[in-house]
Amino acid sequence: MFSRLARGDEVALPNFGLETVHHVHADDVAQGFQRALENWSASVGESFHVVSPRALTLRGYAEAVAGWFGRDADLTYLPFNEWADRPEYDDTDVEATEEHIRYSPNASIEKARERLGYEPRYTSLEAVREAVEALVEAGEIDSNE
Repeated sequence: MFSRLARGDEVALPNFGLETVHHVHADDVAQGFQRALENWSASVGESFHVVSPRALTLRGYAEAVAGWFGRDADLTYLPFNEWADRPEYDDTDVEATEEHIRYSPNASIEKARERLGYEPRYTSLEAVREAVEALVEAGEIDSNE
């Protein structure tokens, strides 16, 4: 999908592209654990969401990625089963996407902020952008037309 967005090719999204994903940077996850250890009395027996401040839709995610390559996202939308049957998606892609969007995650970090002082350094898009840049550098994303 990243290469297709980078080249300006059409990308099909499942459903209406309105399901949410809630990415988090590994540094922010580590921060959450560190703060839980440092605030033992506030964290023992509790659970916390350690994610970015806000989730984003699949559509917003795709539009942002295309924009990083100076493109507008050329998006189309298909019912999930039709999307899953497209030849560019293998079983692993389909399973991962279904797992990500089934519950359309959108978690609140307020409890972790209040009790632990958790404050993520990365938004969802910043976390993803760092990963995309690493994939480009490694030659895993082809942006050539």
